[in-house]
Amino acid sequence: MTRLAFLLALVAACGGHDTGSEGPEGPAGAQGPAGPAGPQGPPGQVTVLDGGVIQGPPGPQGPEGPAGPAGTAGAMGAAGAAGSTGPAGPAGAQGVTGAQGPGGGVFGEAAAVFTGFTTTPVSGVAGGRDKLYSLCAAAFAGSHLCHAVEYGLANSATLPPAAGAWMDESGGPDVDGDIAIINDVASPELGRFVAFSDFGNCDNWTSATAGANPSSGFLITPVGPGSALCTTNHVLACCSTPFAEKFRGFTTATTNGVIGGRSQMHTLCGAQFAGSHLCHTAEFYRSQTAVTPPAAGAWIDESGFIRNSIQITTAVAGRDIGRFISFSDFGNCDNWSSATAGANPSSGTLVVPAGTTSALCTTVHPLACCQ
Repeated sequence: MTRLAFLLALVAACGGHDTGSEGPEGPAGAQGPAGPAGPQGPPGQVTVLDGGVIQGPPGPQGPEGPAGPAGTAGAMGAAGAAGSTGPAGPAGAQGVTGAQGPGGGVFGEAAAVFTGFTTTPVSGVAGGRDKLYSLCAAAFAGSHLCHAVEYGLANSATLPPAAGAWMDESGGPDVDGDIAIINDVASPELGRFVAFSDFGNCDNWTSATAGANPSSGFLITPVGPGSALCTTNHVLACCSTPFAEKFRGFTTATTNGVIGGRSQMHTLCGAQFAGSHLCHTAEFYRSQTAVTPPAAGAWIDESGFIRNSIQITTAVAGRDIGRFISFSDFGNCDNWSSATAGANPSSGTLVVPAGTTSALCTTVHPLACCQ
């Protein structure tokens, strides 16, 4: 209530007792302070000339609803263009150069490799060629005793020891077509000489005497070939030439020399060593095996040379030599099919620790198998 209204009411109350006339209106009092504002009403609609409606201000934002399921991935866009090549990194350090091997597919004397000289001298009476092979292999893995032509073909720049080093002799066909010891021509047409030689290989490295005389062996010295008594001690010349011929082993099964044909001998080898066959002598010695043959020997085929028929003295490779496949009463038991040669017993060839020998075809032995 304003102050003016309050005064008017008071005058009225007092006038109830005054019977006189009403006096003049007094001056207006000062305006009182404004009262508090009332609540705001909802927004009204405003009509515009074209009959549309202008919407009032938006209400507050409601709470966020739950996320809907993810949509399926769209198709991959096309690949962008390749970026430019970055700068090249620095070159790495050069690796260690490996030893050069023989040419691909080259084997035997044409790929001759000299490995080194052993350090421990031994006598020439070692007990067989396989024993010297084993000594080389112990000093240089995979190596064997060199023969003269193999060593010459290797063109080694290593100076031989002053006292010389043992090595095998070499052999092959001479000018007349006969097989002979040949140490002075380094030709891949020659091979290891494997027959007994009293004055060349100490009877295949098994004997110090030649009848009543001392035997000797072949040496390589700084100035070339030489020889020494088999009782003297020398180091070995070792080679690691790759050879295509492989020795598989001696069979545990035994047979006499009358098995029914060469194919039966091959079958017996294949039954124990898959893919193998009966060795012939040149093949066996070209395998450079360090396996010692049985003391009583193992059957082996003879080899043949087209200009000199049967030969079991030289391990030569090439088109002029191979397995001897004709009848031989005193070499292959008539192709491993007969125990007699007319009125006489026939014989076959054996390989023993000291080399090759022969035995009656009725005797029983294992087989030497190659692949």
